[in-house]
Amino acid sequence: MMKRFFIVAVMAIMSLCSCEYLPVEKIYYPEELGWIIDWSYGGWSEVKNETDGMVTLVTTYPDYHSDSIQTEVTSVIMPGDTVRLTQGAFVPGVSIDECLTATIKLGDGTEIVCTRGYYESRYDCHYDDPWSERFFGNFEQRADYEVVRHEDKNIRHDLIIRTYHIDKTLVDAWKAGQ
Repeated sequence: MMKRFFIVAVMAIMSLCSCEYLPVEKIYYPEELGWIIDWSYGGWSEVKNETDGMVTLVTTYPDYHSDSIQTEVTSVIMPGDTVRLTQGAFVPGVSIDECLTATIKLGDGTEIVCTRGYYESRYDCHYDDPWSERFFGNFEQRADYEVVRHEDKNIRHDLIIRTYHIDKTLVDAWKAGQ
């Protein structure tokens, strides 16, 4: 048994040593090339359903082409699943950061309407109710990037991803306020 393990280990080491190094193509930041790129999106919001049942999330957005206030996006999220909503950059997106309201419809017919808070200062956001604060204020943020091929060059597109949660604490905050 030990002899077989030794032979397999030697073969693995030999195969690693015989590999030729493949050239790695450079990834450029747009600024390195003197380019200004108007990316259509800058990342996305992920909304994770951490409840035991299916939820429907309806988010509303301002209509940037008229004085009408709302466009709706409806997402059905199964338990444990996540929906991705694109964050706008050069063009408007449908992320949680850009929405006016987020209505969470639970399987039992309960509708939890979360409204975006308002800022008294740059870092001081106020919400009308605890469930809205829980939804909009309870997120993790991470930076990521993707590589986009353009004019025979690999270009780095930096992204921001925020993960929001529909969870028991949110539902309990809503129930306590009723």
